[in-house]
Amino acid sequence: MATSPADVRRFSRLSRSWRTILAETGLRPSRSVLEVGCGGGMQLLPLAVRGYRCTGIDCSPEVLGRCRAFIASVERWTPGPLPIDLIDGDFLEYETEASFDLVFNFGVVEHFIDEDERRRFVEKTFALCRPGGHVVSVVPNGGHPFRDRMRREGWGGYGVPEIDYTPALLAGECRRAGAAAVVVLPNSLFGYLGMDLTAGTFRRRLHRMLFVGAQLLPRIPSAFTYRHAYTLICIARKAA
Repeated sequence: MATSPADVRRFSRLSRSWRTILAETGLRPSRSVLEVGCGGGMQLLPLAVRGYRCTGIDCSPEVLGRCRAFIASVERWTPGPLPIDLIDGDFLEYETEASFDLVFNFGVVEHFIDEDERRRFVEKTFALCRPGGHVVSVVPNGGHPFRDRMRREGWGGYGVPEIDYTPALLAGECRRAGAAAVVVLPNSLFGYLGMDLTAGTFRRRLHRMLFVGAQLLPRIPSAFTYRHAYTLICIARKAA
């Protein structure tokens, strides 16, 4: 919850992921965005504060309740209501005549284990995206060195089944759904080190130093960065 203007400033900062997405898409404030699986609203809030017209959909009424409370706490410190609409429902059953300049999900599509359901999910994101708009997925990197251990130990939310995404799989699914262009970028280099729950104080500090240092490196996609990225950002443009 936001209890002061300082909290609002902290919650409103754009993450490195969002700086990358906005730079690649060129999306400007006042454009419309839809988040699938919006959860507590942490991804939508920085966009709404900047003037993007935001819609979020989630299948959990409880989570949406927390999201509404979070937004209300922030609005106490903003000049007026934030441009965020929330929808309680199943995305695959969601029907609307609206279309969006950006349709995105953070950590959602990988949980559709069934290939047919996942295909329907991706196709639906493109159907709701306006011509020339973008569809973005941020997913765990299925090939980083800690992936198998995280699964064995149940770290990082592995209690919920998910598939191992690769750049090729991400790009292929988007192209089959109608993408005119796709780029898959490595993100959060060495971020998986923070998932080692058995690390002592020294190792945790070392991991933190490696992670922070890696974020300062130039973003040059290579076999090394794809191997050691904790997450992947898939940015697909729908044909105009």
